[in-house]
Amino acid sequence: MKIDVHREACCAQDDQLGPLAMSLEVAEQCSLAEFLAAVAAARFLQYSATHTALHCRVAGRPVATVFSPYTLPVRTPEFVVSPATLLHDLATDHRVVFHFDPK
Repeated sequence: MKIDVHREACCAQDDQLGPLAMSLEVAEQCSLAEFLAAVAAARFLQYSATHTALHCRVAGRPVATVFSPYTLPVRTPEFVVSPATLLHDLATDHRVVFHFDPK
C-alpha cells in the first residue's frame, strides 16, 4: 500500500531545502506502530532544538506523537489510538501528515 507522507518544516532552511513529502510503500497489514518505525527508519522527519515533537494525523485524525531521537531521554511514540491498529483502517485517503503544533 502506498502512503503519501507529509511533514511540516522545522525551520526556514528546512522549508527551502525539504523534502516535505515522500511516498512510502508499506504492507497491507502494516500496523500504526510499524508505520511509524518505517518513517523513522527513512529518516524523513526533521527536528530542531525548539521543535522536538511531531503530531501525526491520519486522514485528519490525531493518532500519535513522535519525538526527536536526538533528545535525552529518548522517548517512544505516544499513541492516541492503539499502536496495533492497521494503517489501512485509518488511512482511507492514503495520506499521513506530521506537524509540530496540535492543530
